[in-house]
Amino acid sequence: MKRKYLDYLVPFLLICLLFFGSWKLANHFFTKELLELQEEFLTNNGELLIHRLDLTRLDSEQNQTAIQDFAHEAHDRITLLDPKGRIIFDSAEPDLSGNRENRPEVKFVLNKNDIGSSVRYSTTLQAELLYTAQPMRSGDEIAGILRVAKKTSDFQSKTQNFQRTIFTILLLFYAFIYSIICYLTYQRNRPIETVLPVLQRMLKEPEKSNYVMQNSSQWRELYFTVNQISEQLNETYAAYTSTEEQFSTLFHELTIGVFIIDTEGRFMMINPAMEELLQIGGVSQHYYWQVIQDNKFIQLIQQVLVDKNQIHQEIATKLPNPRNLDIRLRYIENELKGDQVMGTVYDLTHVRRLEKIQRDFVGNVSHELKTPVTSLLGFTETLLDGAKYDPDLTEEFLTIMENDAKRLQRLIQDIIELSKDGDDLAEDRQALELNYFFQQQIGLYQHLLKNKQIRVTIDGAKNCFYQTRLTFFQPIIKNLLENAIQYSSKNSQIELSYHLSDQLIITVTDYGIGMSKDDQKRIFERFYRVDKARARHSGGTGLGLAIVKEYSEILGGTVKVESHPKLGSTFTVILPNN
Repeated sequence: MKRKYLDYLVPFLLICLLFFGSWKLANHFFTKELLELQEEFLTNNGELLIHRLDLTRLDSEQNQTAIQDFAHEAHDRITLLDPKGRIIFDSAEPDLSGNRENRPEVKFVLNKNDIGSSVRYSTTLQAELLYTAQPMRSGDEIAGILRVAKKTSDFQSKTQNFQRTIFTILLLFYAFIYSIICYLTYQRNRPIETVLPVLQRMLKEPEKSNYVMQNSSQWRELYFTVNQISEQLNETYAAYTSTEEQFSTLFHELTIGVFIIDTEGRFMMINPAMEELLQIGGVSQHYYWQVIQDNKFIQLIQQVLVDKNQIHQEIATKLPNPRNLDIRLRYIENELKGDQVMGTVYDLTHVRRLEKIQRDFVGNVSHELKTPVTSLLGFTETLLDGAKYDPDLTEEFLTIMENDAKRLQRLIQDIIELSKDGDDLAEDRQALELNYFFQQQIGLYQHLLKNKQIRVTIDGAKNCFYQTRLTFFQPIIKNLLENAIQYSSKNSQIELSYHLSDQLIITVTDYGIGMSKDDQKRIFERFYRVDKARARHSGGTGLGLAIVKEYSEILGGTVKVESHPKLGSTFTVILPNN
């Protein structure tokens, strides 16, 4: 835009300069010519007057009268000077006296013995005058000097019309020249002024179609080419935007951590999964050693930056929390944006934990199965070796074998229960009247409750219906009751309460042996027992509370425990009300 104004402003200033220069030059020559004509005119008048004067007696009254009359007729100021430049008579001021030898026109006559002239301001007449002085000769001698003066305003006023005409002609001429220059400039700038806004819009809004709508035979090919570029840019930007959006979506939705750092160690990009692994946010432009809190991780990045290669390694890091991380680092050479290091980090913590749980589970199952199987084999061999002939011993062995077989059956059944997931019997939903259902479940353990003299109370509204998947809901209540009965002492009490609103909250409280804080953290692990000897003696499998936890989660709920050693435990199950 600034360039556009300069294209018109500079020629305008030059035209103005030329115009005023031409006007001044023309005015100068015209004024000079006019002065020369006036000088000649005044000189001729002086010659006429000299012929009327008596040169032998310059101060005669006759000469003064002649000068006064001539000055009146010609409207001039006439001064008669002696050969030394002293005033003899002045038509404007008859009483004026003094020497005028220093006046330019008089000095020229005295020095050159020729006609002199000058233009200057007269303090006597308070005006600018043109003076001409000429010698009056008497033979070869200068008898005196005749000076004729005329106000410049008298003859310059008559030339104003001519000057205005010259001014108008020059103005029109240079206006015409400037118009031609503007037209040529416009023709030259027209494609720029037409194409430039389109190009600027193309850069500012590449997603929009921008076209040159002008129709010019002279610039048709240029406009057509610009329109083609606009179409190609629009298509390229659309493809780029689509790719960028896909990349951004993929980058932010990846479950593995991804980051890019420059050679100075600053994070250029980092996705949410990586921020979650590091448990930080908004680390862009931070240095990796300020963010990553694991020395091994930092050393791997430094190694890649130095060696400019790639590394794949799994490390156990503590970071903010202990984690197993599978790290891949690759050095990328990029001439445009500078070399970078790209890293992908996969959190293997859950995988390794599952592997450990699987190993522990297999070991625990093997151990739990081995005990009753070994017992059965031992008593079977004993019976085969002859103990079968002793009725009392046979009955005792068979009773023990029956208990071990039942324990083995319960263990297998619990393992089968744990193998179920949320998709099993997905439509097995029933509406249960909770108070009646809980009484039914408690009734299944009347024999055990009677033997240990344990009282069970139910606290909750009657005629309260809850729709759930019985396949998973019933084992939760069953195992909570069995756990409470198992760890309650004789002559104690178990309290079962429930409350239904937008959630179903079930609590089972016993006043048994309780458990420590460490036991509470692991109580829902498979085969974990607070009192191992007591649990095995009572026939427990160590899987009951693990079933409670997994089935509660399948039903969309949670389970928690609050306990104190020797004071008892309270298990709370919270399920959604569907």
